[in-house]
Amino acid sequence: MKLTLIRHGLTEANERRCYCGSTDLPLSEKGREALLAKPLVIPAADRYITSGMRRCDETLRLLCGGVPRRICRGFREIDFGAFEMHSYEELKDDPAYLNWISGDNEANVPPGGESGLQMRRRVRRAFQRVCRRDVDTVIVTHGGVIAAIMADLFPGEGRSRYEWQSEPGHGYLLERDPEGRWTYGRLEEKTMSSDWRNKKPEECNYSFNQHRACEFFPCHKTDDPDNFNCLFCYCPLYTLGSKCGGNFVYLENGHKDCSNCLVPHRRSSYSYIISKYPELAELAKKNR
Repeated sequence: MKLTLIRHGLTEANERRCYCGSTDLPLSEKGREALLAKPLVIPAADRYITSGMRRCDETLRLLCGGVPRRICRGFREIDFGAFEMHSYEELKDDPAYLNWISGDNEANVPPGGESGLQMRRRVRRAFQRVCRRDVDTVIVTHGGVIAAIMADLFPGEGRSRYEWQSEPGHGYLLERDPEGRWTYGRLEEKTMSSDWRNKKPEECNYSFNQHRACEFFPCHKTDDPDNFNCLFCYCPLYTLGSKCGGNFVYLENGHKDCSNCLVPHRRSSYSYIISKYPELAELAKKNR
């Protein structure tokens, strides 16, 4: 089982260094720009989950498109109660705040909120429910939630919950072996290789995309689903009729049937399809 944990992108509260748990903020403009500028390398998954908060739903859409997602409220951030949307500078002289951050601040409960221990128990229950189904899963959640999961799974590393926090828009890739042992690594950002100009298009990431969460995947019968390319979901060559080069037949009603054609879905077909674009451009000129 592979489990991808992603912290939502930057919000106004992150920028202002405010406590924000139960407040349902969207991503900030900087947060959206950062996710689009340096998206993460996210493995394909069978299931996508968010906490249901706007900042998590927006992050999932920006990183993974319109994949169907389930909401698990157990993965919400800690509720900071009366301290929500306030910074340390604003609270440092408040006796209730000073009492909260003193002593055992994992057990201390902010007025109207929940303690770190309460949040960890809630997250642990949600995580256990997710792991009962042994399917690859992406979870877009919050910094405190991710840190709680990592601290529970890897206590031997001696890190506190705060030391496990990932930056906004980043996270961890976890993998569980058949014996139930977990390993982890940090999610990497997508970068364009400096030698991409010397590669064939079929050797580059931009020529291949796979959407395993799609209800129709794979939409054509294939013996090699791992190399099934969803980039050209609706074949751009369909309009070329008999000149498309694919494995098609014309039905009695005149419709073109491409059920047995894998040309747009082969990893090796990118260059061929692009080579047909001048013909498509000519058709577009005729139909202006």
